[in-house]
Amino acid sequence: MSPHALHNDGQIAAERPAFHLHAGDLCYADSSGQGRIDDLYNPLRWDQFLAQTESVAASVPWMATLGNHDMEAVYSPNGYGGQLARWEFPGNGPAKGVGVYSFIYGNVGVVSLDANDISFEVQVNRGYTGGEQTRWLTERLKWLREQDDVDFIVVFFHYCAYSTTEAHASDGAVRNMWVPLFDKYHVDLVINGHNHVYERADVLKGGEAKKTPIGSTVHPWADGTTYITAGAGGRGLYEFPEGQEKQHDGVRSYVWNADGNRVPETVGWSRVRYGGYSFLAVDVRPAPPGETTTMTLRGVTEKGVEIDRVVLARKASGGSREQLSDAIA
Repeated sequence: MSPHALHNDGQIAAERPAFHLHAGDLCYADSSGQGRIDDLYNPLRWDQFLAQTESVAASVPWMATLGNHDMEAVYSPNGYGGQLARWEFPGNGPAKGVGVYSFIYGNVGVVSLDANDISFEVQVNRGYTGGEQTRWLTERLKWLREQDDVDFIVVFFHYCAYSTTEAHASDGAVRNMWVPLFDKYHVDLVINGHNHVYERADVLKGGEAKKTPIGSTVHPWADGTTYITAGAGGRGLYEFPEGQEKQHDGVRSYVWNADGNRVPETVGWSRVRYGGYSFLAVDVRPAPPGETTTMTLRGVTEKGVEIDRVVLARKASGGSREQLSDAIA
């Protein structure tokens, strides 16, 4: 919530999207972000956030998930009471999960997850679904891959699988528990927040990266999954430890482990790094059966300047659903 967020909202509206994905940390009413009873909390931030986003949300569905700043500890037991009072999440996820659901639009299946349930970094809600969410995710990804009219699968959640900022970097729980499922079911795109930057990793499969410079075409079935951190929507920005040049081969970073500690790592997959305010635009072009359907990913600044582009290409099944519906997903 800031002038930069307003600029981003304007650019998002100009894209005329069918819907908008928000990867958590919605309004920062809980500015501490630790989910503890002594966190700082200001409910007026909700009024300001909703007023600011109304110009877009009045006509574009906002499909949200939850971040660490959305665990408002004043609402026991898991801090989600304020979220549930303001959001009507689709109800097709696991019974114990909050903000966990899926839907299909066109030829794309979309899955929303609550990574507070597994995070190694912020562990206050870790395990609150008793493993139910990950079991549901396994079944849901399998089901989506079986649908004749689903070509692409997109998963979004808060904590990052692959990011290199000084503030939060990567979460080992995501890599350990969910990335193997993304590999198994050939997830095309994973969108994360948490780190207040734009960062795209090289396409990854089985922990191995394939260099994917700007302008590349990726074939997810063979190449793997594209991971993008799109967390620079309006809150204060973070820094990269070795600058934000768009091409890096050997970045010193870290990953959070189960003890809540930072484990250093040097990575070669951080391909595009931008430290300004921005968002991710996704354009999908269906195709007749057997032809090539594409998903074009564009990093766009708050001023509308394109900073990144990559195309995901698949052989089309030919199906397409004409409205956003969670009832059938």
